Amino acid sequence: MTAGRRAVRSPGPIRWRTVRVLLGAVAAVPVATVVCLLAGAPPLLPAFVVVFAALAVFPLPGLAYVLVVLNAPLGLRLAGVEGIVGDAFGGREYALGLSAAAIAGVHALRCVLRGGWSRRQVVGVGVGLLVLGVWSLIGIAHHGPGQTLSGLRLTVLPFLLLLALLGLGAPGMTRIVTVAAWLLMANGVATVAELIIGPQQLVQWGFEDGRAIRYIGDTFRAPGLTEVNAELGILAGAFLLGYVALWLTSGARPTRWSWHVGAVSAVVCLALSTSRSGALLVVGGVIAAAVGNRSGGAAARRRARLVGLGVVACVTVGFVAVGATGARSLFQRFEVWSGLLDGDLPLWGRGIGAAGAATVSRAASGGQVFVDNYFVSVALQYGLPMMVVLIAGIGYLLVRLWRYASTLPSAVSHLAVLTGLSAAFLVIEAWEYTGATMCLAVFVAYGNHLDPLPPAPVAPAVEVRQASAVPPVAHPPARPPERRRPVDAETVVLPRVEAETVVLPRVEPRRIARQPVDADTVILPPQRSARRGDDPQRSAAPRHQQPPPSYGRRDDDSTAVLPVTRPERRHPDDNRRW
Repeated sequence: MTAGRRAVRSPGPIRWRTVRVLLGAVAAVPVATVVCLLAGAPPLLPAFVVVFAALAVFPLPGLAYVLVVLNAPLGLRLAGVEGIVGDAFGGREYALGLSAAAIAGVHALRCVLRGGWSRRQVVGVGVGLLVLGVWSLIGIAHHGPGQTLSGLRLTVLPFLLLLALLGLGAPGMTRIVTVAAWLLMANGVATVAELIIGPQQLVQWGFEDGRAIRYIGDTFRAPGLTEVNAELGILAGAFLLGYVALWLTSGARPTRWSWHVGAVSAVVCLALSTSRSGALLVVGGVIAAAVGNRSGGAAARRRARLVGLGVVACVTVGFVAVGATGARSLFQRFEVWSGLLDGDLPLWGRGIGAAGAATVSRAASGGQVFVDNYFVSVALQYGLPMMVVLIAGIGYLLVRLWRYASTLPSAVSHLAVLTGLSAAFLVIEAWEYTGATMCLAVFVAYGNHLDPLPPAPVAPAVEVRQASAVPPVAHPPARPPERRRPVDAETVVLPRVEAETVVLPRVEPRRIARQPVDADTVILPPQRSARRGDDPQRSAAPRHQQPPPSYGRRDDDSTAVLPVTRPERRHPDDNRRW
């Protein structure tokens, strides 16, 4: 996490009690299956309930499951997974997608309950909940509760996914990015296979004409494992943008081969899906990352700009090669936007769910309203003032990230994601493509672990003095050099521990009382000299009246240890006295 921000604490380890509860539930599955058969309920219901409960307890498998469900719905439907889960829940085909949203919500709630939040963050969340509550009531009054709840889910789910991902540590986020890379590989293989097989054969196999099978002119727009080609394109653009942003970030260059292959697969998916919104997402984000990267030297910045220019050129060449460069549909969107905003739109809008994917959900009560511009969609749901607030908020965040990009590695990837997403908002309701937004959230959460940790607070040093049986000798008062008491020929000054000075009288070697404690040392008692202010009678007392010194080894401040030279260690030519 960045310095100066309060870190979101990762959820703690799973308790053994929780594991035991899950093991007990697994053991009870056969009995519950028999009970369901006797009661006429789906027999697979207990098994799927236990599986979903386990995914809600363990963050890494749970979020990997959510990532696969959101970004491979067509593949799961053709494989029969969606039908099996739907039959287990009474024939509800939407049970698979609803389970992914519920698991993401549980992990987000765990992160909220375990994380440390600043007062500003709490106030921001409170204001956001108030806005959602007020405009939900407006939506219920305008088009009913079902469509409003569908729009509310599409609005809140990206935030929940980001919160859940922020609760993972660095190793967990690395594995999630790897899962996303393998998911792009699978989509790339499926896209090439669909192009080879052809749309006519795909329709016979169950692909829905007009949704999974779409054209731009005479060019087939492959959907991969997603529902529509636009969903595949914006997913590929999200992964490619995150990958290139890491390349442009100092010290964050990807090294795993699966990430490299996933990036190549993203380029293939982006080109064969002919999604111009995904291309705009990549181009806008890469340009922002290349220009905003100011953390390295001149050579690093030049290399970053060359990489960004190369990615933009590759995307452009790919779209020219597949013939998806027409701008006719783009100009038609301007006419649609102006017609929607010129109508009788209230100042406070029509409520959550009045536009976008909620208008084509199972609970929709009105006609389809797709505007292919998320800013216009916000104006229809929340009113024109809220659209202005959204644009101003995005501009404020871009300015702050631009300032931080020179010092914080995470700011480069965050700047790229926000710029690319804002560019995609101009041509599509990118926020409602929850698979792509989760892919962007994966790289946002991964980028948070690139910043150095803030330094730990250092406690002030406390001086600890050891107690001594003998009071320490007081320091003499500071005097100028010329006024210091001179050291004569009869004294020698030795330094002591704790900056104390002990004055020992110099004696002749023959008068030294030697009683060695061990083979190499001898202990001498320190002698205190008379100082100014001392008792003159005590200073003039004869030496024999003082208490005899103790030569035992004492571990205090009253002894000094001097090395002694043994006679047997003398040089043969040394005839002096030792």
